[in-house]
Amino acid sequence: MQSMLPDRSFRTWPIAAPRTLIATCMKDEGPFILEWLAWHKSIGVTDFVVFTNDCTDGTDRLLDRLHDMGELLHLPNPAVSTGETAFQPTALNYAHHLKQMREADFFISMDVDEFLNIRVGEGWLADLFAAVGAFDALSVSEVNHGANGQKGYERGWLLDLFPMHQTMRPGKMKSRRGVKSIVRLSDKVERLRNHRPDMFTDRGPLRWLDGSGRDQKTLPADRSENGLDCRGTYDLVRLEHFALRSLNSYLAKMYRGDVVVAKKQVSRTYWRVRNKNEEASGDYGARLSRAKTYHRDRYESDAGLMALHEACCNAHAARIEELLQKNEFIERRDWILAEAWP
Repeated sequence: MQSMLPDRSFRTWPIAAPRTLIATCMKDEGPFILEWLAWHKSIGVTDFVVFTNDCTDGTDRLLDRLHDMGELLHLPNPAVSTGETAFQPTALNYAHHLKQMREADFFISMDVDEFLNIRVGEGWLADLFAAVGAFDALSVSEVNHGANGQKGYERGWLLDLFPMHQTMRPGKMKSRRGVKSIVRLSDKVERLRNHRPDMFTDRGPLRWLDGSGRDQKTLPADRSENGLDCRGTYDLVRLEHFALRSLNSYLAKMYRGDVVVAKKQVSRTYWRVRNKNEEASGDYGARLSRAKTYHRDRYESDAGLMALHEACCNAHAARIEELLQKNEFIERRDWILAEAWP
């Protein structure tokens, strides 16, 4: 079988000044983009490709401005033109062939509600790479942040507003959590996927690590597996996942639908599983300070960009007000408050 990556040469370890590419899909995520982008710029991610489809809140116009500023590459999701409904897989397959992919050393597929939290050194990707040494894939376990008792949409940084999350020490029966993977691009990579890559097993030994830098065998052994037993995996890096945000922002996410498959809405189970507010351990320190400085210097100084951001926030608030007049969303909100709150 042939790799989906373009024919190219790959740099050997150690890689000086590595290029790291994030590819992601977005729809109606305007209020949350600048924080996410500033955070990942400030930990050393160099390249971003964002695919969008059917945006109604100004996300596409905000991303166009960021594209013009050189902050990222914004493209329409190719699924729109082909009639595909699997938006994320189609976009990732297309991403294999981009110039940014040909020039990257590492690749990550992740969403705008996910933040890589590197907990070694000063929180740079370079610190993580130095700590673990040469690897082929490093799968980072998620930590889901709950709504933190917040009903209304409030402007501000998610990292400040939602500190409470699920326990870092679950019991065995609840220890499996999803991952996102940092992939070292090489001739061992067959195909890049959302949670993990597919790797060739006949091109030399694989070093596939967890977030504590330990060798793990589950993902390379089973291509259908997208998660790990998270116990003991958080020492060096973890994935802060703000899947819900506030209750009202969750209703807007429910309206928007699934980013992966068209016409699929998030379920009651989605809320119940992720609304965990058991402990807080997110002291982001210098990493958050760097991100806010980048945001201030690069984004807040651009009046046009901030006007587009403001429009996205206003559209998000207006959408919430609209949804709170509809029976389907009133019923979901009432159910959450009665059965799954805080």
